[in-house]
Amino acid sequence: MALPVAAAAAPQADGHAQAPASAPYLHQGRVDGATHAIIERGRVIDSIETFVRGAIGLVKIRTKDGLEGWGQIAPYEPAVTVDILHRLVAPHALGQDAADVDAIVDRAVEANYKYPWSFVCRAVCGIDTALWDLYGHVKNQSVAALVGATRKEVSAYGSSMRRDISPADEGARLARLRDSHGFRAFKIRVGREVGRDGDAAPGRTEAIVPAVRRALGGDLQLFADANSCYTPPKAIEVGRRLQDADYAMYEEPCPYWELEWTAEVARTLRIPVSGGEQDNDLAQWRRMLAMNAVDITQPDICYVGGFTRAMRVARLAEKAGKPVIPHSANLSMIEVFSVHLMAAAPNAGDFLEFSIESDAAVNTISAGMYEPQLVVEDGRVALPDGPGWGVRIKPAWLESAIHRASAA
Repeated sequence: MALPVAAAAAPQADGHAQAPASAPYLHQGRVDGATHAIIERGRVIDSIETFVRGAIGLVKIRTKDGLEGWGQIAPYEPAVTVDILHRLVAPHALGQDAADVDAIVDRAVEANYKYPWSFVCRAVCGIDTALWDLYGHVKNQSVAALVGATRKEVSAYGSSMRRDISPADEGARLARLRDSHGFRAFKIRVGREVGRDGDAAPGRTEAIVPAVRRALGGDLQLFADANSCYTPPKAIEVGRRLQDADYAMYEEPCPYWELEWTAEVARTLRIPVSGGEQDNDLAQWRRMLAMNAVDITQPDICYVGGFTRAMRVARLAEKAGKPVIPHSANLSMIEVFSVHLMAAAPNAGDFLEFSIESDAAVNTISAGMYEPQLVVEDGRVALPDGPGWGVRIKPAWLESAIHRASAA
């Protein structure tokens, strides 16, 4: 990945020397000891503000010289995440040089080693993504361009979130979306979330796998997401049904923490197994890749702790010869972040995940949050045309949000 990097032995903001490229031990997933060197040093982070509505929390960072950047914490339970952000994460960013995103992110994670991982990383994401937006405005470039992207659009797959829909109705609505938006790939749900080998309805998985293939024909790629449902024997049984119907990806077949189970499934099946959306410990990512537990990597930028850490995962995957397709299951800012990563990563997979559930709560809130909204036309999504993330937060959305602030 063509990343602008600092000199190999440059000191970090916390006073520790950066590990040289040959170092065998790479803390927090830094690949070859690389750090981002995007803007010049000298801008101090002066304030961090949060704005919460429903399941969404936005973050605004301001430097002492008045520059701003917008980011987002991970969706869902934002009140908890925002409290952690202001209490446990913001103190490690306020007063620091805004240029040092790697050091800020690492310090925030490591200083909270007593409280790993999920909510700390969800909070770190808000600060990290706001800094990347600030970088883009300083340089008048998109985030993707800052890390070497040349692509202006990416292909998208339509991601179904529903298990309460009949196989016939699912096939019919996906066919309509294929015709109206040009999708060339879709993902359906099988099994039940963390389902202990169960199903959302009796016989649903056995029925929906071939039904959707019949409804869409043989030209489209189809994926299936089990959301940590199965033990290996059942996962393999379902995986063979997917193979028979010519599906191209099998996501999170086993409980995600059971890496050995997932690795067994991946070894047994021909269909590529994917996973990683829940994983935020970068050492766990190295283990996952070392044991070939997955064939396709799916970091969630908001869950893993921001764009910086997601790019580290992408580079680890690239070294392991595996593609990256970030998990982006709603239309909040996570979709914006993900289209930038997909445009930038040389090992990006063929399709960006794009939610088709317009009436989902997070998507409804997101529809009024920023502009321009991302859209799928002829199966593709264009990068927003502007600096940073390329979108503008709507003032009207902020007016009814719960506001908090921390200052240096």
